[in-house]
Amino acid sequence: MDKIYIDKLSKWHNKLDIINSLIIDWNISVEFIYKSEFQNTKDLRDFVEIICWLLKFPDNTISRVVLIADELNNNAIEYWSDKSWFNFLRIISKFEDWILNFNLEVEDNWNWRAPKKALDMETMRAHKLKLWYFNHDSIRWRWLFLIIVKLVDRLYFKNSKLWGLIVWVKMKI
Repeated sequence: MDKIYIDKLSKWHNKLDIINSLIIDWNISVEFIYKSEFQNTKDLRDFVEIICWLLKFPDNTISRVVLIADELNNNAIEYWSDKSWFNFLRIISKFEDWILNFNLEVEDNWNWRAPKKALDMETMRAHKLKLWYFNHDSIRWRWLFLIIVKLVDRLYFKNSKLWGLIVWVKMKI
């Protein structure tokens, strides 16, 4: 897996050239490592958009994937990460049998004040889906599960080796 350290990039780096060198036959496996600070989210959105563009996603799919990545990164930074540590955004796409399997994974670094484990998130998701939440269509009240349920093929939570939480989504394009 290729690694890109967001904090080591200067504003002069060409993001398109960086990503273009990593995509081989519609396949990419890249990990973005970034300090848990909101100032890094613009670069992450740009990289996700470039990857989707180079993989020739339809425009509406690109905007959805960027939205999902942004929501996952913002949640990790705001709620589940210590600001002095790093988070990870991983993108893996693999072209098989004329289908592009696109996986996006965000790993937070564990906030000791309010840790959530995979089981906690699965329980919360089941509770929200069991109640009224699945049919909630408010534009102003976006939330992780609503976005994910409506836009991806699969959502998965797992505990990281470093005590954090990994949120993983899969889409077939």
